[in-house]
Amino acid sequence: MLREGVNSELTQISTEAADFFDRYAYPEWLRVHSLLVGRIAETIAGAHREAGGAARDIALGGYLHDIGRSPLVVGDTREHNELSALILAAEGLVGSVEPARRHSIYTVLDPSTAPATLADKIVYVADRRGGMRVESVETRARDTARRHPRFAADIERAIPIAKALEREVFAGLPFAPKDLEAHLLA
Repeated sequence: MLREGVNSELTQISTEAADFFDRYAYPEWLRVHSLLVGRIAETIAGAHREAGGAARDIALGGYLHDIGRSPLVVGDTREHNELSALILAAEGLVGSVEPARRHSIYTVLDPSTAPATLADKIVYVADRRGGMRVESVETRARDTARRHPRFAADIERAIPIAKALEREVFAGLPFAPKDLEAHLLA
């Protein structure tokens, strides 16, 4: 169950995100993935008592976490999560910067880049569960490793940490990770 009043505010965020998708020329695959991750982040933030006033930034961070994959920045050699953070900062979306910077699966392997705040952790978990459909952390991670074999060992090492973050994020929520898909905001 979502906290009272949160649902109406959060459900407008996908429209705002879609404007960014258009401005940054998202290809269809990126739009589909980002909409799913955003909905997952929105759903978790809406159900999380501790999210409070940060729920909007968390949801927007979920929708825009991969803006650094935009075709408009092709050729920039920086990691997409770093580019995402820079773009969101330039767009004035300060509350979404760190969640975007810390969302990549391998960030948990280094304390200086690991998700630190609840917002960071929710966006990280949302991306771990949302590929092109809702998946388990292991399935999504192994698909990522298949697509990026040079990072496979680091991805495999990140899985137990990602699962621990998932348990932390879902602690106290009215639904479990296995029930996430049934609770996504429409």
